Amino acid sequence: MQLLAAASMVRVAARLYDSGRPCGTEANTAKFLAARAAFFAADRAVQTHGGMGYATEYHVERYFREARMLRITPVTEEQIMNYVAERALSLPKSY
Repeated sequence: MQLLAAASMVRVAARLYDSGRPCGTEANTAKFLAARAAFFAADRAVQTHGGMGYATEYHVERYFREARMLRITPVTEEQIMNYVAERALSLPKSY
């Protein structure tokens, strides 16, 4: 479900971008959802592999590190939430 939500949001953001319309909120939402979905999947893989999930002989360890990076670079989840709160929900700055 997380992956489907992320993929749907990517398509919405891409459609807006291609038509020349503002898409900041949609693009940030897509990044947020995709990073969460990737981390959840990688975390489940590590959990499934147990201690071997951290072993460098298996790709699971690398996928987990890379999925974690998606949540903090180039913008963090908190920065995305601040952006959406200000632009989409018209809330005051919280930082």
